[in-house]
Amino acid sequence: MQTMCKDFQQTDRRQFLKSSASMAGAIVLSPMSTVAADSRPVISKITICRVPGEFRRPVAMNAYDEQVVGKNGSIRLVRAILSDGTVGLGVEGYVPIKEDGLQFLKSMVGVDPEAMFIWEGGFIKGHRPPYAAQLGGKQHCWFEMVLLDLAGKLRGQPVYKLFGAAVREGVDAYDGSLYFVDISSGKGAEQVGLVAKEIREDGYRGLKIKIGRPWKWLPGEPGVVRDIEAVIAAREAIGFNMTLMADANNGYQGKFDWAVRLLKECSPYRLNWIEEIFPETLDDYGRLHRALQEINADTSVADGESVRDMEAFVPFMRAGLYRYIQPDMRTCGFSKILRAADLAAPYRVHVAPHNWMSEMGKLACLHAAKLRRNIPVVEDDRYHNFALDSSAYGFRDGQWLVPDKPGWGVELSPDYEFFARAGEEIVIT
Repeated sequence: MQTMCKDFQQTDRRQFLKSSASMAGAIVLSPMSTVAADSRPVISKITICRVPGEFRRPVAMNAYDEQVVGKNGSIRLVRAILSDGTVGLGVEGYVPIKEDGLQFLKSMVGVDPEAMFIWEGGFIKGHRPPYAAQLGGKQHCWFEMVLLDLAGKLRGQPVYKLFGAAVREGVDAYDGSLYFVDISSGKGAEQVGLVAKEIREDGYRGLKIKIGRPWKWLPGEPGVVRDIEAVIAAREAIGFNMTLMADANNGYQGKFDWAVRLLKECSPYRLNWIEEIFPETLDDYGRLHRALQEINADTSVADGESVRDMEAFVPFMRAGLYRYIQPDMRTCGFSKILRAADLAAPYRVHVAPHNWMSEMGKLACLHAAKLRRNIPVVEDDRYHNFALDSSAYGFRDGQWLVPDKPGWGVELSPDYEFFARAGEEIVIT
């Protein structure tokens, strides 16, 4: 039986393969594990299952995509089930779980999830050895999302309350799903304006559009002109009382003069930030910073979705080159996002965590924003995972409201078992 989704397998966010899952049954991996001697709940089973979902509206392409993204997608959902029946939820990072990941998950069976954290005064202050190297490293930090859901449910607290008091009630969100609708439709930049207007009518206070057409979809200076036209069309559609950002996905790599022209001509239209204009280096971003000063363009620079070591942001922030940093929630994990915010605060830099095609990732970003004042906004990809029930969350006046439910405040929908039977679920016991 064929699943209802496209299979996105990624070695990183730049390259992915699409296929469909069609095999029924389960793969069971059973390592030797030792259950804790006391009566505290421990992980008894972990499952991995690809489940479908969809975007709010069809998504076109960005600078590097090979084709339109479309409306449907899929992602691998990870469950950890405790010996008392408590279920923790999370998602795979951008790098697929392979043999080393499976071995890591095997080592988690029999472990008390709360014992993996350092607790002080009832709050999480870090990871205990030897888990600090595993959860704080680059390979397995994504699994922290599952563990935090378990810890929250065991303690009867939402995840953010495991770390401290909330600094805000609602969390601002921007729509990040407006791609090259002009290219996919074969029409002009006015298509960008039409979708931008719809997003405003959906209730959002912020919008991020894709640029970078010169890279391949509209090569040469015509692509620069279209990018400028797209920014103008979006701004005219939403007015000046709504935040507008642009993400080039490195589409101006090797085209510094074009990048400066773009930012100069878009300056009157108040771009709040320009994201990934080209690959980040201290030399190139220092040069861009000076160029923006010369043309009096007050556009903030944002970058960092591919960064895995949070300390790597420091040289850029110390040099005054970034006003926003964007570590990815799915790949870096919750604690690293908070660490990035703490590193950024002395430089008066904001964190806007990156997230794409992951409802769980968005919800985790909302919890992080509840904890740090310099995480003022969250990226909303407008993607819903059919296996999740997130109805406890509310959206009003451009803000997401986080429920007071334990863990991430999300449950499996009744459809999960259907997806598990229809696809190939990996079971680790």
